[in-house]
Amino acid sequence: PPVRPFGFVLVSCPSPIHIVYPLQLLRLCRPAEEAPAIAESPGAAWWPGEWRLPSAFQHALWVVAPPKELEPGLTDITAELRAEQSNGPKVASSQFSESEKRADVHRALGKQGESPAWFGVKVGLISLVIAWIWLTF
Repeated sequence: PPVRPFGFVLVSCPSPIHIVYPLQLLRLCRPAEEAPAIAESPGAAWWPGEWRLPSAFQHALWVVAPPKELEPGLTDITAELRAEQSNGPKVASSQFSESEKRADVHRALGKQGESPAWFGVKVGLISLVIAWIWLTF
């Protein structure tokens, strides 16, 4: 019957797709080699140069941080709260200096400055590709 070859085509089409899709995810999720250009405008996507984030997702990344300087007419509520609490009970200060904290963060990154999470994603996607190749052929 003519339906059998058509059914075979429909059944075999997803197999290459299952192999290509993780390869595309691997390509898209790979950390960028270069930091993005600095855009000094409110609402622009930007992150520190040490962060090797995927450039394919830079439109979806939002780092919420206070502005460098306040625009006229705005008040800094956080600074006001800190000023109010400066007269209150003292909180024990950290035993590490600011430079030691920064060094610890960068030490946690990989040899090329990448996040350990990228290693897990990379291993998972490569394993998925190998598994689909094994199951398909």
